[in-house]
Amino acid sequence: MKNPAFAKATYGQTGMPQYDGNPLIECLPAILTDIDVVRSIGNLPPRPTPMELELSPKLRGHGVNRLKDVVIPLDIHLELEDCFSQLIRYGYTARNPFSAETVRYRQPSSGSVGRGGFKSSANIMTLIGLSGMGKTTALDAITKLYPQVVSHSKYGSKVFIQTQVVWLKIECPHDGSLRGFCAAFFASLDNALGIEKYSSLSVSRSSVSVMLQHISQLCKAYFVGALIIDEMQHLNSSRGGRDREKLLNFFVTLSNDAGVPLVYVGTNAMLPLFSGVLRNARRAVGMGEITFDRFNEDDPFWEHLVTRLWEYDWTGSGAPLTDNLMRTLYDLTQGNTDFLVKLLMLAQRHVISEELEVVTSQVLQHVYDNQMRMLHKPIEALRSGDPMQIADFEDMMPTKDQIAQMLNHDLARRAKRADLALIVQGMPASAETQPKKTVGKAVAAVANNSLENIHLNKDGEVQAELLKRGWIDDEPVW
Repeated sequence: MKNPAFAKATYGQTGMPQYDGNPLIECLPAILTDIDVVRSIGNLPPRPTPMELELSPKLRGHGVNRLKDVVIPLDIHLELEDCFSQLIRYGYTARNPFSAETVRYRQPSSGSVGRGGFKSSANIMTLIGLSGMGKTTALDAITKLYPQVVSHSKYGSKVFIQTQVVWLKIECPHDGSLRGFCAAFFASLDNALGIEKYSSLSVSRSSVSVMLQHISQLCKAYFVGALIIDEMQHLNSSRGGRDREKLLNFFVTLSNDAGVPLVYVGTNAMLPLFSGVLRNARRAVGMGEITFDRFNEDDPFWEHLVTRLWEYDWTGSGAPLTDNLMRTLYDLTQGNTDFLVKLLMLAQRHVISEELEVVTSQVLQHVYDNQMRMLHKPIEALRSGDPMQIADFEDMMPTKDQIAQMLNHDLARRAKRADLALIVQGMPASAETQPKKTVGKAVAAVANNSLENIHLNKDGEVQAELLKRGWIDDEPVW
């Protein structure tokens, strides 16, 4: 196991009254301006130099791999960094280690003590996006702005010996199982602390419920600032939905009782997870949704991204990026950043290996036709714009279309229920459900012909009048 270098806590006030006086917040890096964020999270590896372009085609082919390391800060990165900054800091406001409520809340929970007056300030941030749009890359770049572990020893004149885990990132298990989630958490915590202590809990004979309690208590003990849960769409694979519901309920409990802010990360396929239970959906939008959808062709950020990536050219041609090339690149990638990087890398390797002069639209089309065939179907679905075709690829459907499809499904389900209720209400009662007539004495028949005057003639005989109206019989049976 690695031995990480813990960041030694240095404290600085922020000027915000809800933050100052809390060592868990004051030890964090200063809140960055947008310019500082761009400078910090952007990653521009060295572009090919004239000396590098003189190397053999084999070596230049290796240089093309640097395209995968390029991170171009965009507007959505600034939004993500701002939300993450607020999420961690405000989540610590209710967990000042010197407050009596925090001291009581960190003790192992018991039914009689409860939370000791602790009120969570944790929020949940949701990061949704199409597969290949750089969600994980962006979040990794932003978490690197913070030390993962901070070691405290003294705060002012107070002795404060504490190990603080600022953030933890785990990946949902591929089968969406509870035990797999617990194992991923313990392994991530051990890796952050540089120890081999908690991973053994996942291979013990402890029940899942006991392991979930361990997770909650460890989050309290180490003051975990944010728990990032990646690949949330894997929960759709859980056994019959049982583990999924238990895990989602545990996330809500962790946020409420342990005060840990959460970051949900996944493709659009995870949206149905929050469609059934109000508290899960309400919590998931606590900090709003940050959506990584594919770019439109006329989006200035798309043009900026393509222009910056085009500068990394190992063919040595220095060919300009023409409007025709821009149209071809968009047509063959449909605004997906991962598809774009793959296409540019494959095209450059093809030009270098075949000793061609320059990357052209014909070269891009050739590479797409021969080396990206597995992506043809999803790209053609995106190109068509047909929601029915895009729906075949859940992680490729734009968020707004996914939500619209869920709403339409819900409306159709409700309409079907309403129609069924009307049908049931309009059906005659079956013989089994109809009330049975009691068997009794025969009833005298009543004449159907109506009488103009229903009143008895005061001068007539009463029995004759009743007989005339059919109210009595000549020979009554009773």
